[in-house]
Amino acid sequence: MANGKRTYETTETSFEVIHAIERTGGATFTGLRSELNLPKSTLYYHLNTLEGLGYVAKENGAYQLGLRFLSHAENAKRKEPAYDIVRSKARDLADRMPEEIDFSTEENGRLVVVYHNIGGSAMTDFKIGQYLYMHTTADGKVLLSEMDEERVDEIIDQWGLPQLTENTITDRTELKAELDEIRERGYAINNEEHYDGLRSVGATITKPDGSVLGALAIDGATYRLTDQQIHDHAVDRLFETIDQIESEFKDE
Repeated sequence: MANGKRTYETTETSFEVIHAIERTGGATFTGLRSELNLPKSTLYYHLNTLEGLGYVAKENGAYQLGLRFLSHAENAKRKEPAYDIVRSKARDLADRMPEEIDFSTEENGRLVVVYHNIGGSAMTDFKIGQYLYMHTTADGKVLLSEMDEERVDEIIDQWGLPQLTENTITDRTELKAELDEIRERGYAINNEEHYDGLRSVGATITKPDGSVLGALAIDGATYRLTDQQIHDHAVDRLFETIDQIESEFKDE
């Protein structure tokens, strides 16, 4: 069972193998056995199947993710043409600010990184396609603030509120109170809730039909992204970029 729904254990195991290879950056058969604690025969058959389908490749004695995933990634990105506009404007923003810029969206109650540019900073190890907990980031919190209470509760019930730093919000009532504040001011702030030493400010991007496409955020070190810097500069540049993106949506 996963997410309360009936699932095939064999399929889940295959993806556990894929995730282990991704997590380790490539591993030998022995390394994967140690990582997953699977019987030899089970791991052997899963690796053979995945290798035959092109999802796993054996290089220099270690199993790596196969290039077959590239076509899936490209198709996933093309499902929303508006992402190209966001990437272009986000790159422009990164050129003007010495901080990291990321664009993320919600999928199945998790935050998915769609675009990430380190700009002049390298505070995070966010990767395109990475899944994050929504309550720990500015992007995630501002997206949660756009949802009704029932949906927020569903996400919390499904994924919980794991604590990643001392500042992570782990109480449901406290989180909902912050979401109310975010709705009032129109943007969210992440105050070292995902990484120690990292602050972020994020706001939503809305499509012409009124639905939320995702959230754009500026991430930076606490000593650079101070309260004054956020309120005097970062928020203005963030909303300026979002206005440009939404304006291009209307011109299409």
